[in-house]
Amino acid sequence: MTIRLSVIIPAYNEQSWIAQTLDAIGTAQSRLPTAVASEVILVDNGSVDDTVNLARSHKQPLQFRIEHCPTLGAARARNWGAHRARGDILIFVDADTLVPEDAFIRVLEHCDLRQYEAGMFSLGALDGGLRSRCWWFFWNQVRRLPLAKAKAMPALMFCTRAVFEELGPFDERVVIGEEWPILAGLYRQRPDRLIYDRTLIGKTSSRRMERQPFGYCRTFLKWAWAVVDFRGRVSYRTDIR
Repeated sequence: MTIRLSVIIPAYNEQSWIAQTLDAIGTAQSRLPTAVASEVILVDNGSVDDTVNLARSHKQPLQFRIEHCPTLGAARARNWGAHRARGDILIFVDADTLVPEDAFIRVLEHCDLRQYEAGMFSLGALDGGLRSRCWWFFWNQVRRLPLAKAKAMPALMFCTRAVFEELGPFDERVVIGEEWPILAGLYRQRPDRLIYDRTLIGKTSSRRMERQPFGYCRTFLKWAWAVVDFRGRVSYRTDIR
């Protein structure tokens, strides 16, 4: 049977969230029509905690395989999974992000019925308080701007295999905006083929901002620098888990 959807989960030291992420993916996968074949690939990116062990012991009847990407970097892990995936449509989900239960059905509708070639969904706070909710609300509005670099959401995005091969892969030189070759690239060339679906909201962790002093301000300034200067895209702290 031809695989239609490949779900790719890059994971680096995600023991706190991986079980919930797999639960959510299993629920979304179970809502697909039986005629639609899919696969789930967890790409371990050198985790030194219990991420892999917890994934292997996951009890939900979710079929997935684990790939090991030896070189650190979320972009590398996403590319590693994409090059080993067999699906016509690639869905990328960060390991600390819970997908809505209708997400995969919606991706199929966008690609098959509406002829979109790539897209992203809104994000909401999985943890944190008011600051976290305001943070994600702000960025959800930013992505509505008619600017190519505003089309950025690697935590919960999809693209067709054809677009990945045409415009990708993820930029492995950077740690911010690594998805721009795909999402921003498509928006520049064929803006009517990119969808920002705000009707479904994935829940994602805000811990990187919450656990560092002035984390929200520092992260905002880092992103602003990344937009105007390539040097702002090449480093970003990954030690907070």
